[in-house]
Amino acid sequence: MNSCSRPARFVATAVFGAGLFLALAPVSPAATPPSPSGPGQHAAAGKEVAAQAEKDWVDARWNQTEVGPFLASILKTPAGSIAKGLSVRVGDATGTNAATVCYDTKAGVFRGGWVGGFLKFSGSRFGLTDAPAPVGDWAFVAGGAQWEGAAVRHEALRLHGPRVVLETRVGGTRVSESPWVEWAGGLVVFTRSLEIAPGEEALTQTLVAQAGAGATMEIISGTSIAVFEHQGRLHAVAKIGDAGLSLAAADGRVQLHCPPRRAPARGKLLLWSGPREKLGDFQKHVVARVAAGALDDLAALSRPGPARWLPALTTVGQVGFPTDGFAVDTIPVPYANPWKALLFCSGVDFFRDGSAAVCTIHGDVWRVSGLDAPLRAVTWKRFATGLFQPLGLRVVNDRVHVLGRDQITVLHDENGDGEADRHENFCNLIETSTGGHNYVTCLERDAAGNFYYVDPTGVQRVSPDGRTKETLGTGFRNPNGLGVRPDGLVTATPQQGTWTPSSAIMEVRPGGFYGFGGPKVTSERPLGYDAPLCWLPHAFDNSSSSQVWVPAGQWGALGGGMLHLLWGRCGLALVLRDEVDGQAQGAAVALPVRFLSGPMRATFHSGDGHLYVAGSTGWQTSAARDGSLQRVRRIAADARTPVAWHAHSNGLTLTFAQPLDRSAAEDAGSYSLRQWNYRYTGAYGSKDYSVSDPSKEGRDEVTVRSAKLLPDGKSVFIETAELRPVMQMELKYNLQFTGGASASGPLYLTLNRLAAPRR
Repeated sequence: MNSCSRPARFVATAVFGAGLFLALAPVSPAATPPSPSGPGQHAAAGKEVAAQAEKDWVDARWNQTEVGPFLASILKTPAGSIAKGLSVRVGDATGTNAATVCYDTKAGVFRGGWVGGFLKFSGSRFGLTDAPAPVGDWAFVAGGAQWEGAAVRHEALRLHGPRVVLETRVGGTRVSESPWVEWAGGLVVFTRSLEIAPGEEALTQTLVAQAGAGATMEIISGTSIAVFEHQGRLHAVAKIGDAGLSLAAADGRVQLHCPPRRAPARGKLLLWSGPREKLGDFQKHVVARVAAGALDDLAALSRPGPARWLPALTTVGQVGFPTDGFAVDTIPVPYANPWKALLFCSGVDFFRDGSAAVCTIHGDVWRVSGLDAPLRAVTWKRFATGLFQPLGLRVVNDRVHVLGRDQITVLHDENGDGEADRHENFCNLIETSTGGHNYVTCLERDAAGNFYYVDPTGVQRVSPDGRTKETLGTGFRNPNGLGVRPDGLVTATPQQGTWTPSSAIMEVRPGGFYGFGGPKVTSERPLGYDAPLCWLPHAFDNSSSSQVWVPAGQWGALGGGMLHLLWGRCGLALVLRDEVDGQAQGAAVALPVRFLSGPMRATFHSGDGHLYVAGSTGWQTSAARDGSLQRVRRIAADARTPVAWHAHSNGLTLTFAQPLDRSAAEDAGSYSLRQWNYRYTGAYGSKDYSVSDPSKEGRDEVTVRSAKLLPDGKSVFIETAELRPVMQMELKYNLQFTGGASASGPLYLTLNRLAAPRR
């Protein structure tokens, strides 16, 4: 549990060695709002999207979850917000001696600590927009802590039972350390066990920086103790262990120095804060720890410990019935699990043995096996926890690469027990925002090994080694998805809102700007933004996520085509790309596929050829469950949807995969066309506006003059009055195939450029 049942209190408690020591008021999180009943259920389930309100997304179940020994998140402290915070449990996980420290993975220093609990999660929007709040009493808040004169890079986190070892590269030197807490009588002492690798560089870390606070050094039984007073309290730092490590105190700063060394330097810092009359007790504790030789063995703590998340859970799948050439199988998610872990699934990919890695938005990765045809025994094993709102993953060389708001993390299972025991920082170049809605989403990869993700600053490409990144395009409002075609074409999807009049799919070009934030007019960009591949009506797609391409040679005529995930509507669309004089434009048609939750990410399984879709709920979605993992099978050779189209100034060519019945195809009454534009403004979204009279709301009918079946028997030219570029067109068709089957539905098109008239 992540709440503290003890009364709030003030304590004379410890400080940690990375910043300003403060005695602060206790944390008083807001009362937990009620949670919906039943595993996997949420208050908005079954409600129409338009009828949902903020109260439907208040859900505090995350507070019941056993999150694990650490959690990466934004963390708000009295000294400001930490963008890349890592809250690490120290001491008893749930007892009265529970304590927590916060490490800043960007700076490689500790930023704060508290006593009495771990974290409290907001119920607002499932806890995904507000930063978690510390539970208990602040013991210290870091200010001014830093490594002096050296580049710093967080390298990895290792797990061993309840202990966490952090590895940092400072300059060219690896520094390992593990935090903990000691309770000695009435004292609370935070500790840092350190091991600094051999190196020719001298290293210095400022532990405390407080202007105007005098600091003195004392030697007790040969042990250095730095002491200073601030706001009527004493703060003390002691160092035991390697004589090469030394403390210095001057001008309100306490620093740890490490000279060049041929062997590892090992030591331990003991940190305390309290009234002056308790200083003697702290000194006695330090002497006792020196006598006991109380240095932690970081090599032992860096080795994998026993498995934590047992047992694995088995579910029985549900094989779906065919509908119009598709079947959707459900791989039941273990909503009821021993740790009350939430399963808002947000990414899926596959290991070489055919099992899947699935990440969840609240910080977990699960390994799912037994994905055979009947799905009679599907096993879910909790593989990793504590990640920062992961919204995408890829398995590369059988290693899970998971995208968080702070970094791309590679998860290593070093002892083969089915759980990650080393979290490697693959890329920490993500510009983590402390804003509540600034997510980092959708990890993809191209044939050259580059990684891609999208965040509020744009579509980002990361080099195969994770050490460099570049921004390809900008101007996306709250994007929740992208796709990378095998040839490297990148697509991305913003969310309707300010400067984004409706949902859209963008083809991202280097240097492209796609509208959010206001117009950027140039001679090459007269609209003020680069035109999307296609706009999508809000009623069709109120909230977009990712794109995925059907592998060539699979799914019949749909092979090589783009699929678009309709997150808010829990559906799947086929997107057909047209091109006129080098200008791309698209059309989207819904496929007969429905999901239990909003589809976030989808991956084709190279073994069985099926599409696996990880889904989640959220706000303004028609999801029925928290999350889902489902499999889409194509069971018919021929598609009943259009498979291609082309725009002319006098009409549209529509192509199907099967021969069309001539009488229906050439009946102009088989088609209806309407068109409209949106307004690109700073208002939230846009209504539909007439093309013929832009001042008027509404949609214009487009006269269908004739229809002609073309010589291939599968294409029809729909002749219209003269067309011009338009943001949105709806084509309704009702046709028959020569084999007797029918095809009907709306196709939503965007006309960016028109080819010459068809004769």
